[in-house]
Amino acid sequence: MNVTFVTPAEAPFVVAFSRRRTRARAPAPTYALPDWVWGVGLGAVVLIGVGAFLLFTGTIGGGGGGICDNPLKPIPDVATHDATAEGFQQEWAELNQLIGYIQQGNLDAANQLFYGATHNFMHTADPVITERNPTLGKNLCNAVIAFENDFEQPPSTAVLVTEITKVRDLMADGAVALGFPRPSG
Repeated sequence: MNVTFVTPAEAPFVVAFSRRRTRARAPAPTYALPDWVWGVGLGAVVLIGVGAFLLFTGTIGGGGGGICDNPLKPIPDVATHDATAEGFQQEWAELNQLIGYIQQGNLDAANQLFYGATHNFMHTADPVITERNPTLGKNLCNAVIAFENDFEQPPSTAVLVTEITKVRDLMADGAVALGFPRPSG
């Protein structure tokens, strides 16, 4: 048996923290919810979260919606091509020229070309295409808006070329949907 001597100054601390002096405490009563209650509660939280997400993104309830739920609006009083076979062919050529400017890094020339008759034709053709093929029209609208947004703050030449190529190809699909020959060249 080890005996440890305590000085009078240490005595209050030893007494206060001694294991022999502490009383045995009764365990605190525990109240536990059944597991099924926790499961129902967790399930409710998940369902509320998913429902809120779907509601705020406009997937259900008709709320939100996208800008392309309606076709692009024609821009009044600006030069544009007619939505004819010749107009689509001219748009194809201008979009190819736009791709070339972007690949060369000449964004000033690309900007001037895009925000003229080329851009205006997209707004003129989209309502006609949407009337014939709503899915194609919506895809074209989304592609045009994505390009416009990225063109303002160019992420990279490759991204811009990919986006405007998609617009060009959707415009060609639109020409076909309207009964015109597919533009090429």
